[in-house]
Amino acid sequence: MIGESFIITMLLLIVALGLVRSKRKNWALATLPLILLPAVNAVAKPFCMFVLDIEFTFVIAVWTILIAVMASCIWIGFLTATFLNKRKSRLIYMLGCTGFNIILAAAFMWNHYHALGGEFSFF
Repeated sequence: MIGESFIITMLLLIVALGLVRSKRKNWALATLPLILLPAVNAVAKPFCMFVLDIEFTFVIAVWTILIAVMASCIWIGFLTATFLNKRKSRLIYMLGCTGFNIILAAAFMWNHYHALGGEFSFF
């Protein structure tokens, strides 16, 4: 699912660049936390295999996804508190982005669980 994660990352970057070109820089900045989870998912396995030279297990996949989701949600909360003025837009943005992250993280975990043979070991 590295290719799909890379495509999702590129599509979200295109959306952010389109928002910058339409002079909506706050909304372009608000789309950046959504890029974090697919970008981390795209580079986690190659990083473990080629840089760290360790086996990419299901536990490592879950931890990288959970840390990326937490970091993205904290970033979303910060942007909600600082950039968005209207209460209704803050609520919709926060719920939409958090829902997107949770659904995407569940899909990534499901894929990693089945791709890694459904094995669950700590070592």
